[in-house]
Amino acid sequence: MKKVKYRFYLDFEKEEKWINEMARKGWHLEKFLLGRFTFIKGDPGESIYRNEFITGMSHQEKKEYFEFLKDSGITIVHEFGGWVYMKKAAVEGPFEIYTDTKSKIDYYKRILNIFLLLFFLNVSYGIMNMRFYTDYSSIDLMTVTVGVLNIAVALLIAVPIVKIMKRKKGLEEEQQFFE
Repeated sequence: MKKVKYRFYLDFEKEEKWINEMARKGWHLEKFLLGRFTFIKGDPGESIYRNEFITGMSHQEKKEYFEFLKDSGITIVHEFGGWVYMKKAAVEGPFEIYTDTKSKIDYYKRILNIFLLLFFLNVSYGIMNMRFYTDYSSIDLMTVTVGVLNIAVALLIAVPIVKIMKRKKGLEEEQQFFE
């Protein structure tokens, strides 16, 4: 049996938590695409899921990384847009991709860079759309509306930026404490 759920998360850790809650109820992720998650029925609590944003790897490096994960007992569930969902049998114990503070900080930096890029692109396009078209024709009103939407999207993107910055800062403080 399959089940499709529609959810849109800006917080990748909350999304991962929700996927694991679904798995505890016996619904296992099969694939995902822009807020559309497909699950198949299985044994409750059978797997633990993790998501990871993979950037800056060549095709060969990604292939080698996935092979390393496979050798570690990890299954790649689905990959889309740089995001990868993977799972591991729950009976094998806790499943963490980044086990040391430095690698977690580096991971947060990578994700933060993507969100910052999206934020600044939306702010830039929003300002350009609202600033350069002001003769109030119907085309210009549409352009201004798109500009307002760009700014609204930028504000939405600001939420995960702040959260990621706080998490990263907390890890950096923790790292300094133990050095």
